[in-house]
Amino acid sequence: MNTSTPSNYFYAGDRTYFFNIRKTKKGASYLNINISQKDEKGKFKNKGITVFENEMKDFSMALMRSVINFKKTGQEARIEEVQKTFPNAFKPWTKEAEETLEVNFAAEKSLTELSEILGRKESAIQARIQKLRLEEKYIL
Repeated sequence: MNTSTPSNYFYAGDRTYFFNIRKTKKGASYLNINISQKDEKGKFKNKGITVFENEMKDFSMALMRSVINFKKTGQEARIEEVQKTFPNAFKPWTKEAEETLEVNFAAEKSLTELSEILGRKESAIQARIQKLRLEEKYIL
């Protein structure tokens, strides 16, 4: 029978990831990574991988390279690309930005003009106009 340290784990929606460091009867260490997920019948399905001590260095280097590459192609990279054109995209709206939007909306600036003024995509401007009910206030 093997021994193990307490699990590190995290929840991701309907999945749980477990990371266990264990030892064999002979004392060799290994990392066991499992994912547990309920199927449509409510039964838990488990999948996992085992990384042995002598593989850990190569495994962790490959994982790190994958994380770095993911950052280059994932959401962070997409946000960075959009912010080249729209510097305030994906940033929280400030009170000052909302006031600037309202003043310029009341002055009948177009969505394109508002987008340039606020450094945000037109769709974000339109969504904020709806949230602030500016059309009701200034048009209807």
